[in-house]
Amino acid sequence: MTEPIQTFPRPSVPRAFMGVILACVAVQLLMLVPAWDEWGMLHGALWPQLFQNVRPMFPGQQVTMFLTYGFLHGGLLHLGMNMLALYVLARSLSLAMSGAAMVALYVVAQVAAGAVQLWLSDSPLPVVGASGAIFGLAGAEIAIAARIQLGKGGSLRPLMGPVLQFVLLNVLLTLAVPNIAWQAHLGGAVAGLAMGLLYRPHQR
Repeated sequence: MTEPIQTFPRPSVPRAFMGVILACVAVQLLMLVPAWDEWGMLHGALWPQLFQNVRPMFPGQQVTMFLTYGFLHGGLLHLGMNMLALYVLARSLSLAMSGAAMVALYVVAQVAAGAVQLWLSDSPLPVVGASGAIFGLAGAEIAIAARIQLGKGGSLRPLMGPVLQFVLLNVLLTLAVPNIAWQAHLGGAVAGLAMGLLYRPHQR
């Protein structure tokens, strides 16, 4: 008698994250028009000056910019790299986290990334991009994988390679890309690690 074949669930990107990807693409296409690009940057980017002596474009912009800056990107290459990373991470993380938990993680990581950027950086340049939130997903996946591995009595050694690659990639990006917001990456990753350690994963 043959043993039944064990099947595993296929990972899929939660609909909310497909919505985020489509929204980012739509916004970037609009910003190909110079007038829309200027409007989007003025109203949606993360501006350090709004916590100094610069008046906001509208009431509450100091709050909303922590959410809107993640939908803006500095060009098609920046957008493409971030959306590819978001698709891959959201797809793999869906095996361990519910869609609602992933959305909460994404929002918290993005806000934390923006806050750490403003705290650690003295750059007057506006900040755009979903990188901080994406690093949050990566941090959570590392934390959850470590918890599952330790829960099974395994070793963390298999995780060291991906973790080192993750750190090395951030270092290389910081050195290679001018004006990259590494502080935001750090803030998002730390927030993701913390939430991943607190979250009780589905061990699928």
